[in-house]
Amino acid sequence: MKRQIIYAFALMLAVFAATSCSKNEAVTPNGEGSTGVLKMNISATRSEAEAGYDPLQHVVIRIYNAEGGLLRKYTAMEDLPEDQRLELLAGSYRIAVEAGEQVAASDTKRFYTGEQQFEITPGTVTSVEVVCRIRNTVVEVKFDHTVAQNFGENFHVWTVIGESVDEDKAALGEVPALRFTTDGKGYFTLPAGAETLAWKFSGEHTSRGSIVKEGTQKVVEGGKYTLTFRFSKDLPGYIGAEFSIRVDDSTDDQDDTIIFSPDPVNEGEGFDIGQTQDFIPGKTAAKSYKITTMAPMQSATLSVGSEDYNLLELAVARAAADGIAVEKADDKNLRVTLSDAFFAGRSGGDYALTFRITDTDGGSLVSESPYRLQGIIPVTNADYDLWSNRVTLRALILDPDVAAVRFGLRNGEGEWQEADGVNNGDGTFSADFKAEWQQSANDAGLTVYTPVAGTGVFAASAYEGRAEIDGTQSTATFTTAAGDTIYNAGMELWSIYTVKGGTFTGGDVPYPNENSGKEFWVGGNNKTTSSLCTGGSPEGCNGSKCAVLQPVSAASVFAAGNLFTGTFECGTGMFDMFGYARFGVKYEFSARPKALRLHCKAKITNVTDTGSSSLTTSDIDPARIYVCVTDWSSRHSVKSGKSFDEATFWDPVKVSSLDEGAILGYGSHMFTESTDGWITLTLPINWYDKDGAPATGNFSLVISCVSSSYGDYVAGSVNNQLCVEDFEWVY
Repeated sequence: MKRQIIYAFALMLAVFAATSCSKNEAVTPNGEGSTGVLKMNISATRSEAEAGYDPLQHVVIRIYNAEGGLLRKYTAMEDLPEDQRLELLAGSYRIAVEAGEQVAASDTKRFYTGEQQFEITPGTVTSVEVVCRIRNTVVEVKFDHTVAQNFGENFHVWTVIGESVDEDKAALGEVPALRFTTDGKGYFTLPAGAETLAWKFSGEHTSRGSIVKEGTQKVVEGGKYTLTFRFSKDLPGYIGAEFSIRVDDSTDDQDDTIIFSPDPVNEGEGFDIGQTQDFIPGKTAAKSYKITTMAPMQSATLSVGSEDYNLLELAVARAAADGIAVEKADDKNLRVTLSDAFFAGRSGGDYALTFRITDTDGGSLVSESPYRLQGIIPVTNADYDLWSNRVTLRALILDPDVAAVRFGLRNGEGEWQEADGVNNGDGTFSADFKAEWQQSANDAGLTVYTPVAGTGVFAASAYEGRAEIDGTQSTATFTTAAGDTIYNAGMELWSIYTVKGGTFTGGDVPYPNENSGKEFWVGGNNKTTSSLCTGGSPEGCNGSKCAVLQPVSAASVFAAGNLFTGTFECGTGMFDMFGYARFGVKYEFSARPKALRLHCKAKITNVTDTGSSSLTTSDIDPARIYVCVTDWSSRHSVKSGKSFDEATFWDPVKVSSLDEGAILGYGSHMFTESTDGWITLTLPINWYDKDGAPATGNFSLVISCVSSSYGDYVAGSVNNQLCVEDFEWVY
């Protein structure tokens, strides 16, 4: 369907050839020297009758020659020649017409423009029609009869050009705006760059009270937009806005309907649910809410944290236990009361009670009621440090009479650590808990420290915190972050690596990493002894592979099977039969471990190769695994093989630092007998430095596994074997 919304001005220009020339002949634009008579017959037709305002009362007509020069200007219909005859020279012309008044916003005044090129030919009648289109953005507001039925006369609609409606500015005339209380039409002059129409419906419903709806619509100059508001008899309780868009006389109307559901009402009894409510267990009175819908209530849910309560189906027994009382006056009205029992078992801090309501006509509401609850505040990652093993417990205090808070912390069912809280002056009390340490001497007589069980906080652990406030206990549980993982911990990833070396040692060997470019694990393999560290599948291993460490004796040199974090290379001389084990990898600790755990199997036998040691074949050849947390600026290198350097050997049990930096802590296990198959082995970490931490970017992790603990002295048993996999930290 077409809706005619333009004004059409027909300007009839009749040119008659003169029977004789003028005495004073003019020069024409085309240089032809002929003249003619222009007879103008101007009429206006409008398909929309607009009483009280006639754009033709405000008209400007201009006639231009081909070069754009203004020949004639008429500012009123009365200014035209009385006989409407105008002599013009033959040539090209342009006529431009303006009608109406150009204002920012008006309910009557409109503005139209149009122009047309035409030719004057001697002796010929030329008819020219100028179609003047409206330049305003037209807004029409209509109210369905259901609006008056539900709102009486207490409603209105504001419309403005912009993103939103500010009623105060609109009412004061600070922005161009139009207000409608009945069906009507208005006209805006669209500012440069503007493309949005904003509208706002406000009304006082006879039973629901205030209802406000807002919206926007993209607009263009010359477009017509009709907004129809209604309370639909087909969909009771809906306010709708229907847009009919007309851009020009060549486009069909486009009708877009947007229907808004009125929100159910959720009101606090004696308080504004949008304002944060303070609640002190044992002192604050119960809180009640009144929920109202226009149609029968379909669902009503209250959520707090991860808990959901179905208010329409809440069992009486559960309601009493949970501190929720629900009173249903009818199918559209619900009263919900939350007693002290609802809040008493929860930790302190900020809460949002979320109500979700729907009715049978599609109306819906999601509303939040914020609370501040006195009690211990839940612990987050920001409250603890898993390297220093400290945690801060806090409690929100709303009662001005509270002068002291006693805090407690425990791991699982362990003993409580307790501390008096400090008043922070911001409505909170807090207390710090940290690990306690016990001191001892290791086998070498060096002082080491281990954490006292049940003190401080460690990774991947569950804790309970409490705050005793004015005789009432508030509790909160938390689980710390998972901690760190170890690369290729299961020893499943293997590749081939070209070890640097001489004629007999350099070449491709098995490599316990995903590719040759990865540096983490390494074995002491070389081309001559390439089976010292391999990926095997002995019975009982957990995955498809594990690391198998098997000693060999080649060229009268004993070599222990070994696996460690770091790099390895051999001497590059033709006959060099020694290597450099460079210990340590860069590793970022996010949490302090208590121990290293792994899955392993060891076969321990008597020494077969005594090498340069004082060992005999009657001695046992132990295997060994150790772990070190270091703060080294570079890797520590050990030279071993046929030409070993005892000065480079090291044992973390016997020294707490090397030239490369400090050894912060270590764990060590010596196998002096074979294991009964596979076992789970835990190496507790002894700390030389309980307060320091490895610097970022330093070489901070050493793990070493060796099948023969005397291997650096080219001594041991070729019959030993050590299998390892599944390395993990214990917290």
